[in-house]
Amino acid sequence: MKNYALKWVIQRITASLLIPLTFWFIYSAISLSKMEYDETISFFQSYLNSFLFYVMMIAMLLHAKLGLQTIIDDYVTSKKIYNLSKWGINLTSYFLMILLTIFIIKTAIFNV
Repeated sequence: MKNYALKWVIQRITASLLIPLTFWFIYSAISLSKMEYDETISFFQSYLNSFLFYVMMIAMLLHAKLGLQTIIDDYVTSKKIYNLSKWGINLTSYFLMILLTIFIIKTAIFNV
């Protein structure tokens, strides 16, 4: 993504999404710490909780990816390290997004 203005807008959108979702997650984590195993499974089988968790994690991964790419753009001067870093960031973030999607679908939809 070469359009720096678009990167800036997306990073602000993800940051705005993460603010209320972080409060929801902290509240949920405190609640989860008091739950038994079956209650925890039920929590993540709820479509609302699964959806909120999914949106929070995708926004967090995208926000982190854009932030790391900005750091690489600003501070890495070696072309080889620059390309390797960009490749590693993209590979890791997209792999985690795919893995997260698989786990959320498996938990929420198939009730495993």
